[in-house]
Amino acid sequence: MTWVAVALAVVALGLAVALVFVVLALTRTLRSLQSVVDDLNREAVPLLDALAGDARKASAGLDRVGDLVGAAESVTRRVDGASRLAYVTFSNPVVKVLAAGHGVSRVGRRLRGRPERNGKV
Repeated sequence: MTWVAVALAVVALGLAVALVFVVLALTRTLRSLQSVVDDLNREAVPLLDALAGDARKASAGLDRVGDLVGAAESVTRRVDGASRLAYVTFSNPVVKVLAAGHGVSRVGRRLRGRPERNGKV
């Protein structure tokens, strides 16, 4: 063998030893990473279950709020309809009664000879 072959063999052996150390370090890192992933799964799954339960409760609460809003809208429509009906029913006769009362009071003042309130005779 020549000295070039020996040098190449030594370099190859050195690279093989370095590769073994790199593979061992990579194996330790992967085991550590697997441990972290297992811990994360162990802690995250119960949290996700609790979150799903809370989301179900919130959804049920929103359904109840939606029902309440619907009931409030129904009551509002009924009250609006009733007030509109009351206005239509009472506004015209009340205006006529007030106008008639005002006319009667003006006639009464004139018959008694008193001046009107706004300064007219």
